[in-house]
Amino acid sequence: MFKLVNDVTARSFLIHGCDRDPIDRPLPLILPLYCNPLAPGQEQMRVLLISSPNWVRETIHDLHARGFANANDWSSLLPGANPGEAVSILTRRRQRQ
Repeated sequence: MFKLVNDVTARSFLIHGCDRDPIDRPLPLILPLYCNPLAPGQEQMRVLLISSPNWVRETIHDLHARGFANANDWSSLLPGANPGEAVSILTRRRQRQ
Protein backbone atom coordinates (compact mmCIF):
# COMPACT_ATOMS: atom_id res chain seq x y z
CA MET A 1 0.00 0.00 0.00
CA PHE A 2 1.12 3.58 -0.51
CA LYS A 3 2.11 5.74 2.42
CA LEU A 4 1.18 9.38 2.14
CA VAL A 5 3.86 11.87 3.13
CA ASN A 6 3.50 15.55 3.75
CA ASP A 7 4.70 18.18 1.27
CA VAL A 8 7.83 18.99 3.27
CA THR A 9 8.97 15.36 3.34
CA ALA A 10 8.27 14.82 -0.36
CA ARG A 11 10.00 18.05 -1.37
CA SER A 12 12.98 17.21 0.86
CA PHE A 13 13.38 13.82 -0.82
CA LEU A 14 13.12 15.33 -4.30
CA ILE A 15 15.63 18.06 -3.50
CA HIS A 16 18.09 16.14 -1.33
CA GLY A 17 17.80 12.55 -2.52
CA CYS A 18 18.62 9.86 -0.03
CA ASP A 19 21.70 8.70 1.85
CA ARG A 20 24.10 11.19 0.29
CA ASP A 21 26.87 13.09 1.97
CA PRO A 22 26.01 16.81 1.72
CA ILE A 23 29.45 17.50 0.26
CA ASP A 24 28.86 15.07 -2.64
CA ARG A 25 25.27 16.15 -3.17
CA PRO A 26 24.54 17.61 -6.63
CA LEU A 27 22.65 20.83 -7.13
CA PRO A 28 19.01 20.61 -5.98
CA LEU A 29 16.52 18.97 -8.28
CA ILE A 30 14.00 21.67 -9.07
CA LEU A 31 10.67 20.28 -10.18
CA PRO A 32 7.62 22.29 -11.16
CA LEU A 33 5.77 21.29 -8.00
CA TYR A 34 3.22 24.04 -8.47
CA CYS A 35 1.38 25.00 -11.62
CA ASN A 36 -1.82 26.80 -12.49
CA PRO A 37 -4.33 26.90 -9.63
CA LEU A 38 -6.92 24.17 -9.59
CA ALA A 39 -10.49 25.02 -10.46
CA PRO A 40 -12.97 24.59 -7.61
CA GLY A 41 -13.69 20.92 -7.05
CA GLN A 42 -10.61 19.69 -8.94
CA GLU A 43 -7.80 17.49 -7.72
CA GLN A 44 -4.44 16.84 -9.31
CA MET A 45 -2.08 13.87 -9.57
CA ARG A 46 1.52 13.84 -10.78
CA VAL A 47 3.44 10.81 -11.96
CA LEU A 48 7.23 11.12 -12.01
CA LEU A 49 9.63 9.03 -14.06
CA ILE A 50 13.23 9.31 -12.90
CA SER A 51 15.98 7.31 -14.59
CA SER A 52 18.36 7.51 -17.53
CA PRO A 53 16.98 9.58 -20.43
CA ASN A 54 16.63 6.48 -22.61
CA TRP A 55 14.72 4.49 -20.01
CA VAL A 56 12.42 7.44 -19.25
CA ARG A 57 11.60 7.79 -22.98
CA GLU A 58 11.09 4.01 -23.35
CA THR A 59 8.74 3.95 -20.35
CA ILE A 60 6.73 6.91 -21.68
CA HIS A 61 6.24 5.08 -24.98
CA ASP A 62 5.46 1.79 -23.22
CA LEU A 63 2.81 3.49 -21.07
CA HIS A 64 1.39 5.12 -24.21
CA ALA A 65 1.18 1.71 -25.94
CA ARG A 66 -0.69 0.36 -22.88
CA GLY A 67 -3.17 3.26 -23.04
CA PHE A 68 -2.06 4.89 -19.77
CA ALA A 69 -1.18 8.31 -21.18
CA ASN A 70 -0.41 9.93 -24.51
CA ALA A 71 3.34 10.33 -24.98
CA ASN A 72 2.81 14.04 -25.66
CA ASP A 73 1.18 14.56 -22.24
CA TRP A 74 4.51 14.13 -20.41
CA SER A 75 6.85 17.04 -19.74
CA SER A 76 10.04 17.34 -21.71
CA LEU A 77 13.01 15.69 -20.02
CA LEU A 78 14.37 17.66 -17.10
CA PRO A 79 17.78 17.11 -15.50
CA GLY A 80 17.70 14.80 -12.51
CA ALA A 81 19.48 15.13 -9.18
CA ASN A 82 22.17 12.62 -10.13
CA PRO A 83 24.51 12.63 -13.13
CA GLY A 84 22.96 10.92 -16.16
CA GLU A 85 19.48 11.10 -14.67
CA ALA A 86 16.40 12.62 -16.31
CA VAL A 87 12.92 13.38 -14.99
CA SER A 88 9.61 13.57 -16.83
CA ILE A 89 6.30 14.52 -15.21
CA LEU A 90 2.74 13.64 -16.15
CA THR A 91 0.06 15.85 -14.58
CA ARG A 92 -3.58 14.80 -14.55
CA ARG A 93 -6.57 16.69 -13.20
CA ARG A 94 -10.09 15.54 -12.48
CA GLN A 95 -13.18 16.58 -10.60
CA ARG A 96 -13.13 15.49 -6.97
CA GLN A 97 -15.32 12.53 -6.25
